[in-house]
Amino acid sequence: MKLIKIITHPITLSISFLIIIISGQHLGGFYLLYILLGLPHGSIHSIFGAAGVAILLFSSYKYRGKFNYLIEPCFNIVGIILLSLSLFLFFYNDKDHYNYGTFYQTVPLASLILFALLSISFSITNIFKLFRQVAT
Repeated sequence: MKLIKIITHPITLSISFLIIIISGQHLGGFYLLYILLGLPHGSIHSIFGAAGVAILLFSSYKYRGKFNYLIEPCFNIVGIILLSLSLFLFFYNDKDHYNYGTFYQTVPLASLILFALLSISFSITNIFKLFRQVAT
C-alpha cells in the first residue's frame, strides 16, 4: 500500500517529469533544463510544464492528498494534462528533429516510459477518487 502511495504522489510525478532525459544532437540533459531555458523566451512547452508542476505542487501542499474536496482530483488531472502537453509540444515543435535521439536511446526512452507509467497510474487514481467524490 505504501508503494502505491509513493507511485501516485504528485511530487513523484513532478520529479519524474523534470528528470526526463532529453538527448539532443550536440547537447542533452534533463527536461528541467529545457523548461528553464524556454521560460525567458515564453516557449509554450515551458509555460505548460511549469504550470503543470506548479498545479501539482499546489494541490499536494493545499489539500495534502486527503481528497476531501472535489477540486483536488480536478487540479491533479489538469496538472497531468499540462505536463503531457508540454512534452508533446516540445517534440512536435522540433522541426529539425534535433531531439529525436530521445526516442532511439535506451536511457532517455526509459525515463519517458517511467513518466508515462507514473502519469497513467496517477491519472487512474485521481479519476477513481473523483468518481468517488461525485458519488457521495
